[in-house]
Amino acid sequence: MKVYLKTDDMLFSGGNGTGLSFYIKYAEESTEDNPVVIAKGVDENGKEFEEKSNINDINLRNASYVEMSALEAYYNVDKGNSLSYFPQETGCMGLNDRCDLISSFEKVIQDMNKLGRYDLQMFYMRNMNTYLNASSKHK
Repeated sequence: MKVYLKTDDMLFSGGNGTGLSFYIKYAEESTEDNPVVIAKGVDENGKEFEEKSNINDINLRNASYVEMSALEAYYNVDKGNSLSYFPQETGCMGLNDRCDLISSFEKVIQDMNKLGRYDLQMFYMRNMNTYLNASSKHK
């Protein structure tokens, strides 16, 4: 596993439990109205990758872990006291795996409700709404 230490010009530096590790910076062509980011790192097999994403075009219902991390950093989503607040299932995603982030949030919100963890239920609801509100502005 490779670890990228976050520098001032990075939006994000991290990864997940699969060995996927990367950092995200703004691309040269990025503007306030059209934010574009570049992710560079190593995938779960140790192979280097570079990927460009337009923040406004990321589909919340079919997003990669890298895209979700770009959104998390761009929208400065509340992580609470943890490194990431993503639903647990995202911890085993590889570079090319996709996830319905909204459905994942809905599931963890239901689970927290069943467990009586209303504080965490509200935390996940707030974060899910951050994404929904931000993405609706670009539609």
